[in-house]
Amino acid sequence: MLPDLSASDSSNSDDTMNDSSSVQSSVFWRWRRPRSGNGTVADRTSATGTAADAIAALFGDMEVSDLELKGSDGGSVFAVKAILASRSTMFRQRFFSESAKDLIIPGEKLVVKFKHWDCRILHMIVEYCYTDECSILKVQPSDEVARLVGQLRVASKAFKLPGLLDGIQQWGWRNINRFPALSCPLIDEGMRLDDIDELAMQTLQLKPRNALLPEFSSVGSGVLALTKPGLLFILRTLEDTTSHLLLLQVIERWVDFSSEDSNDESPSRERAAREAFGRKCALRFVKSNKINPASFERAMKNSRLFQKRDDLARNSALLDEGIKFSEKSFKVEKGQQNAGSPERRPHTALGLIKPDSTSTPQPSIQPNVSQ
Repeated sequence: MLPDLSASDSSNSDDTMNDSSSVQSSVFWRWRRPRSGNGTVADRTSATGTAADAIAALFGDMEVSDLELKGSDGGSVFAVKAILASRSTMFRQRFFSESAKDLIIPGEKLVVKFKHWDCRILHMIVEYCYTDECSILKVQPSDEVARLVGQLRVASKAFKLPGLLDGIQQWGWRNINRFPALSCPLIDEGMRLDDIDELAMQTLQLKPRNALLPEFSSVGSGVLALTKPGLLFILRTLEDTTSHLLLLQVIERWVDFSSEDSNDESPSRERAAREAFGRKCALRFVKSNKINPASFERAMKNSRLFQKRDDLARNSALLDEGIKFSEKSFKVEKGQQNAGSPERRPHTALGLIKPDSTSTPQPSIQPNVSQ
């Protein structure tokens, strides 16, 4: 009589389903809060799982990790050096080159501190190296998600992960074309990182109204996601190709609803500062001779930027003449050229190996990673 194998088969199938679901159930908040030393262990794969499933199951497992990546915000992500090196030549050069061998103590967990990347970006990089996917690319898009995707796009170049960069570009084609307002946070974040997304710029130039002044029910806040440098950049970009009446409406929307320089203690002062900046932008970029006279007169009467100036002719003359933002000149003393000179953020995955507290300080590893 043959033994009854139905119970074991069903249990094995249930385990396989549970394991596969645990690997695919990465949600938005998983990368936001990486696993810490709370005693949890990653789910084990079944005996019939593939090598990729087994590697993915090790994601976040501190017991087998031999590397700690510390972000600029103080958070940590744990990983295995060999897995990261197998996915990126940058990691391979960092951890297994001849210069790195002298700084790695056998049996000790390596600690690498990153100056330009926070814990969230490092977690997404490690997640991709383990699972070949990134959970943030599967969540509902928003301004915050778009900013993180913009950071991740620059990080994928710095860490030399072309597969991740392709996935981010596909995310852009799916979401930016559908929700043009997401181009504003991407451009604003790209300005901060000196690497602006080309698709976001094309969308802004082809669909300026949808990108800057979206409907309240659409995804993305448009111009409200811009900081002051981002607003200036967009106004300069669209100055010669877009309706100046639209530019005036964009400035007024930003002044009315933007949270830039928000201060709960003095909202009136913060509002006055935004109005002054918006008025300066209008005088610089909006020309009345490029707007229909009837539309211009109606817009000026309804504009809050010029409510305290009743002389419409004077406002028109100011808008015709325009003003230019003053450029500040700094004089640097000879002894302060090296100490106080500002440095631009490099497009590199710069990580500094943290020396042991009991040993002598070791030099840092600084690979030359091109964009």
